[in-house]
Amino acid sequence: MPLPLPTPAQHCPRCGAAFAAPAAGARCATEGCGYAWYSDPKVAVGVVAERDGRILLVRRNHEPALDRWAFPSGFVDAGEILTDAARRETREEAGVDVHIDRLLGVWSAPDDPVVFVAYAGTLASGDPVAGDEAREVAFFTPDALPPLAFDHDPEVIDAWRATRGDTLTAARPISLLQQRGIEADVLVPLIRRLEIELGTERAHTIARETIEAIARQQGRDVAAALGRADLPGFAHVKDSWGGAGGDLAIETLQQDSDRLEFNVVGCRFAEMYRRMGAADLGFLLSCSRDFALSEGYSAGLHLDRTQTIMQGAAYCDFRYRLAHTAPVREDARGGEAAPPTS
Repeated sequence: MPLPLPTPAQHCPRCGAAFAAPAAGARCATEGCGYAWYSDPKVAVGVVAERDGRILLVRRNHEPALDRWAFPSGFVDAGEILTDAARRETREEAGVDVHIDRLLGVWSAPDDPVVFVAYAGTLASGDPVAGDEAREVAFFTPDALPPLAFDHDPEVIDAWRATRGDTLTAARPISLLQQRGIEADVLVPLIRRLEIELGTERAHTIARETIEAIARQQGRDVAAALGRADLPGFAHVKDSWGGAGGDLAIETLQQDSDRLEFNVVGCRFAEMYRRMGAADLGFLLSCSRDFALSEGYSAGLHLDRTQTIMQGAAYCDFRYRLAHTAPVREDARGGEAAPPTS
């Protein structure tokens, strides 16, 4: 998300005289002044700061890219050493010191006045705390990063992986869509056989109970890995569902400490199951996990959902909320009923 380019100077910043021909670069013709003005690019620095294999990100509290996740970063002050600026920005935005390990690279783009210099760093001890320019700070594993703020950020992560010298993190993880496809290659033939041997209803019940038990445990594992079981923490998980290619197109309606509401308006998971000839099993294999996952993550987190693309609706309506008692849910867990209408 580039910043707007500066407009050509109209007057000399030193003496105030009007430039004869305003341009991107101009020299004052006033006798005794001769000031040269240029709209030089602004230098910014950022740090891929890690601790125990997890990357520290901050949720931005200002434009551009308001409310999106980014590395601790900011502009370099006049006369400031680049690495000093990177350490300062990390302290200001995340309240923790970082040791600069190595340069990752320099990024620039046409029509963008910012030159971005990225470093890799190791965080010192202490708990990060969001500063004035950050709404939130959090650690993420490299294979579960949320959508990042700027176009160059994925390239920065690639550079970090390439220079880290760690074969485990250098390999790209598979997406959730790919994972579901691998699972379906095994589960679909198995469920079809069970349908013949046990009948459709019994076969689907066995599959559903097994899949939900796995999802419930995954929810517990996510809460343990994050060290939290609140709604903002669960939103981190939601941000990784769509994958780098936009496997889910999500429109967020409300997101705060009490509610997380969004619609899924595009679903490649549904398309995948249809291509496999298993459109009738898509809800069972994928969508039925959502309730169990939230239950495992937190007993106080509840999902209301009345329709899904997988069942034929125009969009999926996810409405998460925190509550002390579980509401009565009428959601047709198995998805065996006729597809809802929008």
